[in-house]
Amino acid sequence: MTHDSTRPVERPVERPVDTHDDTGIAAVEADLDSTRHELADTLDELATRLDVKTRSKDKVHEVKQQAQVAAGSRDVQIRSGIAVAAVITVILLLAKRKRRVN
Repeated sequence: MTHDSTRPVERPVERPVDTHDDTGIAAVEADLDSTRHELADTLDELATRLDVKTRSKDKVHEVKQQAQVAAGSRDVQIRSGIAVAAVITVILLLAKRKRRVN
């Protein structure tokens, strides 16, 4: 792409700052302060995303917790199965004993 030297370069119009207008200055300062806070938040978020060591530790902790929960629910299922088997065994033994008596 070539630069068209026949067109004049448009420059932004500079507006004089009214030093006596305190509300305008206050508004600009408030806008600057807001922008600084937004920039700081953005930088903090970027730093968090780029902190691989902490993110990997967090992920390991999360996976470990999920594994513990899964193991706990498996234990509950196994214990429930054993309890049901024990109840069925007792019922069958009582039924067998009752048949012998009759």
